[in-house]
Amino acid sequence: MEVVRKGNERYPMSGRAKLGKQPAGALMRYPREHKTTARNRVLERGARHAKKHGFRASGMDALAAAAGVTSGALYKHFDGKSDLFAALIAAELDRTEQRYAAILPDDTSAIGRAQADYLSLQHVKRPDRGCVLPCLTSEVATAGPAPRASFQQGLLRIHAIFERWTGSSEKAWTLIAQNVGAVMLARALRDENVQQSLLTAVVREGERLLAEHRRLE
Repeated sequence: MEVVRKGNERYPMSGRAKLGKQPAGALMRYPREHKTTARNRVLERGARHAKKHGFRASGMDALAAAAGVTSGALYKHFDGKSDLFAALIAAELDRTEQRYAAILPDDTSAIGRAQADYLSLQHVKRPDRGCVLPCLTSEVATAGPAPRASFQQGLLRIHAIFERWTGSSEKAWTLIAQNVGAVMLARALRDENVQQSLLTAVVREGERLLAEHRRLE
């Protein structure tokens, strides 16, 4: 066995190095884990672009460029724009769910921090780094069945977490709607002082809603 060295790497070769024609079917195949990692990277980077610029307004070329791949590579992972949108929504809501799922219902400090982070000026000013709900909900509303199904499934899982926090399905919906609506409204406002006033008011209303549940326990 001869070993050809290149830098600090070692390449075992059978006999002499043969770099000519390769037999049929000998093309390099990436492992399944590589494909999954690449797909997740496309979804993460594409989501950042879509949350900032809008999904519908972004063509496949723009989404591919944001993800650092070619349009052809994008179609290797997704059947089309609707399929990409559905997968993007599912991935983003899963990310939000995982963040909240780590918070125990009786950890009032952690819940308070999560509320404050969501209803912050930083979240308002950086949609690309934030929750997908204030960014793309209106686009989901007019999308096809697949994106809407992904949206509903993900939102219901988040609702289940908020229900554990509030002790009520109705209050969970209220808290979600307050939070998402406040961020959407704040992004449309021009004056930062008005934005902060809105966010602070919703933070306080959320605290009252959560305190009601604790008093009843």
